[in-house]
Amino acid sequence: MDKEQLKVKVEALRANEVVALEALDTAKTKRMRAEQELADAGKPVIRESLVVDLISELESVFADTIGSIDTSDLSPEFSLNYNEVQLDCIDLDCVGVDTDELHAVFDGFFAIKEDIDNGDDLIAHVDMTIPACR
Repeated sequence: MDKEQLKVKVEALRANEVVALEALDTAKTKRMRAEQELADAGKPVIRESLVVDLISELESVFADTIGSIDTSDLSPEFSLNYNEVQLDCIDLDCVGVDTDELHAVFDGFFAIKEDIDNGDDLIAHVDMTIPACR
């Protein structure tokens, strides 16, 4: 092969590589979608707007809880540093749960789908019983 033929061969291989990488990306996307469908299989399905409403209600419960916390339960730790008093630590275990954690809990029990505006709050019947610990 001469130099021109090798250049043509290299360009053809590069084009094949681009096509193969695009096919690989498509296959990865399809696999990830199938894995999510598998993870959601068998979960009760509720609308995303209902989850938002539930979280909002739970947040208000936590807000009420936080408002009535006894500050002695926080176990604050202070230190003195060059005529400054610093707050080193507050134990917030008794305060509540972060909303991201609430989303994770709902994701664990429900297959959350985007809202489709048809007027219903539920896409399907939801059994709100919590499965027994394993």
